[in-house]
Amino acid sequence: MSDHYQLIQDCIDRAVAAEQARGRFRRSLHDTLPNLHRSIHLPQRDAPLHITCFVIRYIQAIPTWLKRLDQMCDAGGLNFHPVRELILHSFSEIPERQPHEHGLGSILDEAYLAHRTMEEINDMLQPLCGTPLLPMDPMVANLVVRELLGETLACQLDDLAEVLLQRFEPAELDPARLVSMILHKQRYDDAPGEWPDFAQHMQIELRTPTLTRHMDLSH
Repeated sequence: MSDHYQLIQDCIDRAVAAEQARGRFRRSLHDTLPNLHRSIHLPQRDAPLHITCFVIRYIQAIPTWLKRLDQMCDAGGLNFHPVRELILHSFSEIPERQPHEHGLGSILDEAYLAHRTMEEINDMLQPLCGTPLLPMDPMVANLVVRELLGETLACQLDDLAEVLLQRFEPAELDPARLVSMILHKQRYDDAPGEWPDFAQHMQIELRTPTLTRHMDLSH
């Protein structure tokens, strides 16, 4: 792993270790979970533990996913540098900003920004490639994290992701570069376990009122 992504990995490792030692994020969820949107369905047994494990998995995927997106963009002749540098900068500020509070809660906004940016780049490049560049579907996971962060902060991070996207947006892709990027992508399609749907794995679902009523009537 390059120095860029090792710094992010080290930051994540510290946050997970802090949670394992103190359990601060998990305890905070006892106050947060009752306020989540009613469409988010959690396992009834120890929901705070499920959400904590989900958040850890969500955060831990970032260095690998970002690095692979970086590599594929490089294969396609796309400049991923602005995206990488801003996300790297956001992670590198954490210990200085909250030296005694470093944990899952302090890193969750950086994680959301990284995942939302990857989601947007994936959506942008899919029409050019004919397939998602990264084999991931983070929509439900991002919506759950959005609820944990709160609407105000989540909207600010969405705006920042949009700024990143504008800096990244390619004018066009050279056909030969496009083929190179797609061939590079195929390496990841053979390892589906590395691209989990975190929410589904943790039995976290979105249920619309219509679906809920339909399910109730079927009993």
